[in-house]
Amino acid sequence: MALVVDVAGRVWPFFLLVAAGVALARLQLFDARMTQGLSAYVYWVGFPALLVHSLSRLGRPGPELTAGLAAYALVGLLVMGGLLVVGRLLGWTRGERAGAAMASGVGNSAFLALPVTAAVLGPETARLVAGAVAADFVVLAATGVGLLGWAAGRSVWRSTAQAFRNPVVAAALLGLLLALLDLALPQPLDRAVGMAAASGSPVGLVALGAALGLRQTEDEPAPASAPIALAALAKLLVFPLLVWWMIGLTPAPAAFRAGATLVAAAPTAVNVFIQTRAYGVWPRGAARTVALTTAISIVSLSLVAILLTAGVS
Repeated sequence: MALVVDVAGRVWPFFLLVAAGVALARLQLFDARMTQGLSAYVYWVGFPALLVHSLSRLGRPGPELTAGLAAYALVGLLVMGGLLVVGRLLGWTRGERAGAAMASGVGNSAFLALPVTAAVLGPETARLVAGAVAADFVVLAATGVGLLGWAAGRSVWRSTAQAFRNPVVAAALLGLLLALLDLALPQPLDRAVGMAAASGSPVGLVALGAALGLRQTEDEPAPASAPIALAALAKLLVFPLLVWWMIGLTPAPAAFRAGATLVAAAPTAVNVFIQTRAYGVWPRGAARTVALTTAISIVSLSLVAILLTAGVS
């Protein structure tokens, strides 16, 4: 019971910030332009700063851990590819397929999963699975951004190139490079980046709530429910199950397997909403997927944590 309360206590602050954004929009204190400004801040400053600040402290993974990280990234790509195939069979639009695929693979690993992992499985396990954040934002987010570009009408090559020019993906690559080279930012710059990093999650969540609270216009219909539901199912159930199975086939440490499974079970990242809004591809669908998976994760993440804790002990 204490474990469930602890996990839920880490998720509820996210809801409170989303609710604040909804209230600001409903009270007409935020309009569409202000919400776009918040999203732009997170897109260009908040998330990039967080990724550079956290990933630069990872250190170099050994071969066994590298195998586990590769398995995690491969599962994410398979889940995203599966949503693309399912969406094609069900007649979804390009935007629905790209947005749902990204929402099914990119989780809230930085802001939610790592703190929960540290609380439930210990700080050493959290350190081991920190590389999953790099996989989320270098491999999976880059793939998702490429898909968004494709859905926006660009060529495959242009979409791929655009993905690596994206500030969030570029920041993840920079943070990973600093870690691999064992380099540190100058202290004043590191403090500034740390201050900006601390603002990324709260501002992004308020922007999400404001987007959910804004009144729809006649030319902006409500998103279809099927892509949202299937993206949520893939993110919260299929992804963690496949991660547990796939990493079990590698020589990765058992602690990493447990931690990576918990990270995979995290809800869809707020970054997915930020990216879809920046590209104008399925933003309301992404916002609702983030809200839905975060709501369900109060229960689902607690259950996964309880099962993993029982398995590790």
